[in-house]
This record gives sequence, C-alpha cells and structure tokens, in this order.
Amino acid sequence: MTLLSFARRWLLAVLLVVPGAQAAPALATDFPVTLTDIAERQVTIDHAPERIFLDDPRHFFALAALLEKPVERLSGWRGTLTGFDRQAQADFETAFPALKNLPGPGGQGNGQISGEALITLHPDLVLVDLARYPDMAQSSLMSQLSALDIPVLVIDFKQHPLTNTPASLDLLGRVLNARERADALEQTITQHEQAVDHCVGTHDVKPRVLIDIAPGLKTGCCRSNFDSGIADLVDRAGGDNLAAGLSPGRENLINPEYILANEPDVIIATAAQWPGGESIRAGFGVTPEETRHDMANVVARRPGWADLGAVREGRFHALWHGHHQGPFGIVALEAIARWLHPQQCSALDPDQTMASLYQTFMPIKSHGTFQATWRGDEATPPNP
Repeated sequence: MTLLSFARRWLLAVLLVVPGAQAAPALATDFPVTLTDIAERQVTIDHAPERIFLDDPRHFFALAALLEKPVERLSGWRGTLTGFDRQAQADFETAFPALKNLPGPGGQGNGQISGEALITLHPDLVLVDLARYPDMAQSSLMSQLSALDIPVLVIDFKQHPLTNTPASLDLLGRVLNARERADALEQTITQHEQAVDHCVGTHDVKPRVLIDIAPGLKTGCCRSNFDSGIADLVDRAGGDNLAAGLSPGRENLINPEYILANEPDVIIATAAQWPGGESIRAGFGVTPEETRHDMANVVARRPGWADLGAVREGRFHALWHGHHQGPFGIVALEAIARWLHPQQCSALDPDQTMASLYQTFMPIKSHGTFQATWRGDEATPPNP
C-alpha cells in the first residue's frame, strides 16, 4: 500500500468519526465513581461536577473540545489564557461571553493559589496539571481540599503528550459525562498517529534535533526538553534528541558551544504570544511574517547560528507551544515528522489536521500561524 493510499484510507475513517453520533448508545457515568488519575492516585468523585476549578487555564482547550457549554461547569481558573495566547482568550470570550467574568484568583507566576481564595469559589472538583501536582501535594492547599472533601484530579497533555493525552481525555470524558465525544477525539488522534508511524517507519535515518524551548523568554540559549514534552514527539517522529541524556530532569540548559560543536540537523523552537521578552511569536492571530521575523532575530542574536546548516538550508522551524498544552499534540507530531522526513512524510498536513480538528471539536477556528520555517538565505522580514 502506498503512503498516499494509506493516508486516504485513514482520512476517510477520520471523516466518519462524528462526535455524539446518534446511533451510539449514551455512555453516562454512574456516580459516585473512583478513577485512577495520571498521577496514579485513586480519586473518588461523588457526583457530576458542576463547579470545576482549572489550576491550569490551558486545560480550557480540553473542556471546550468536550463540552458544548464549558464555562457553565466552571467555578474559576488560575488566571486566564491572555498571558499565553491573548487572541485565543479573545476568541473563547466571543464564543462564551461569560468567560470574561470567570473568577481568576491566580498565584504569582506558577505559584500556588491560596486555599482561602480557592475555597471561596466553592469548587466541587479541582483539575491539576501533572507538572504542578508535586508542588501542590506538598502544600497546605492539598490538606485543605481533602478536609473539605473536594476531589483533585490530575491530568496531563504536555509532560507526556502521546501516552497521557488519551488517558486524560478518558478521565475527563467520564467526569464530565462526555465519553462519546472524548472517545471520538481519541479515535481521531489515534488514526493520525498511525499515519505518522507509517511514514516514519519507512526511514531508518534519525536526524539530530535541537529542541529550543521558548528562545528569548527566560534565557538567551538554550532551554531544551530532555525526556518529556517535545522530546516525546521528536522520539516518536524518528528523531535523535540532541539533549537526551545530558542531565537528569525534564528540561535544562544546553551550553551554546555544545550546540555548535554537535551541530543539529534540525532545530525546532517553540513559540507563543508570551508578553515581553524577545521570544518567537506564534499562535492565534499571528501572521507568518511576524513569526519569521522573530526567528531571524533569534539567529542574529546568537553567535555562530547563521552558519549552522540547519539555519542556512531551511531546517530551522518554529512550533506553537500550545500544541502540547491541550489535547491536540498530534498536530505537533505531524509537523515534526514532516520536518524530519520531508520526502517520506510529505502526505502529512499539520495545518489541515489542525483546521479539521478545530472544525469538528472546537467552538473557535484555528486562524493564525502554528508552525513556520526560516532559512538563513532569506531576507529578514521587516517587523510587522
């Protein structure tokens, strides 16, 4: 079977998966229910939650994919999406005007919200990201919630986006009584993953990849994922992560001289609409010219980067940081696979995949720039 015919077959299968299909029986959850969350904790939920608190505002993407009226099920969230993607926040507010008034008593930066501020919102479930759970588990907030019988459910889309996204969607589908829609989204993601596996499996060469996390945001060069996040996607897409094994932990800094001495074949920088700094812009409402302009500035600021083959020859790419902050990490996987294996994986179309996923599952459209490429022989675009 050719790659093209394979792609056509799974695309047809995707189109046949319709959320909430009438022929499917209802999959209502019987409460109380005891679930094993992503932190391998046993969590008992007595009733269908109606006042959920989002410890990570980016989990709103998942709730919006599964619920017709997600804001009606929320008591608050820790901040908003504005600091991450202001246009996404604006689009969601257009779709759900009540979102503008959703309480957001967030902690400073990534700090924990105070127990008093959270409890005044009367949540009946707190959703927590796996990366933040260790700090919460050691805080007084956890004991306060436990004393009030307020369950905490840990989910994850970013630390291990391939293995934990299906499990997190299953948890949310059960808790929210949205199992049919969650199952449909899981099936769609699986079919796209199979297409990636098929094209990657035809190529034995593993390009060396530098994962550059949010260049210019917190450091000059270079934060990188070692064994989680984008690293999981690079591995699944048949790449050799330059940072793998350099130090323990999920991410750390790579010495700039090490990068120049161990030249990567492909560079993938994550990008978003972070406030201030000199990072790369990407996301909702961002133009390709804005993204490429920022990529050119990153190269100009870093000694030796203009001479890297990956930069000169069009293998320096920007990837929206939000792909693996919600349930649509498959889009990032497709983009990475196509960058690493441009001939074998040419049938993959991450932009079309994202547009289709948003059209099918989301209340907003995927307008903007979510992946881009810049090469050193291009003229630097003017700052739009």
